[in-house]
Amino acid sequence: MDEETLAPSYTYKVENGRIMGNIDGYEAMRQAIEKALMTERFVFEIYTDQYGNDLPDLIGKDLPFVKTALEDVLKEALQTDDRVDDVAINSIDETNRSTLLVNLTVKTVFGNVKTETEVNV
Repeated sequence: MDEETLAPSYTYKVENGRIMGNIDGYEAMRQAIEKALMTERFVFEIYTDQYGNDLPDLIGKDLPFVKTALEDVLKEALQTDDRVDDVAINSIDETNRSTLLVNLTVKTVFGNVKTETEVNV
C-alpha cells in the first residue's frame, strides 16, 4: 500500500499587510489556521462553502451555549484542511460583555499550533 504524500503547503509570508517572501510547513499551517479563523463562511465568493467559520452565528446567543458550541464551530472551520488532525480549546476568557478570547491548540501534521481568536457574542 502506498503511503499518502502531502503536497507542499507553500504560501506567502505576509508581514504588516505586505508580501515579504515565502513560507512552507509549520509557518504556512499557522497562517492557514489564522486565515480560516478570520474568514466568515459563505460571505466571499472566492472561497468554497467549506472554507471559513460560522462564528458570527454565535452572536446574541447565551454565553453557556456559546462556550459549549465553540469547540464544534472551530473544529468544523479548521478540520476542512486535511493537514489538521484535531482542535482543542485550552481556555475561554471573557474580555468584556460581548467578547470572548479563545486559546486553542490545533494538532497538525506539522506539529501543534497554539493560537487564539476573539469571538463576539
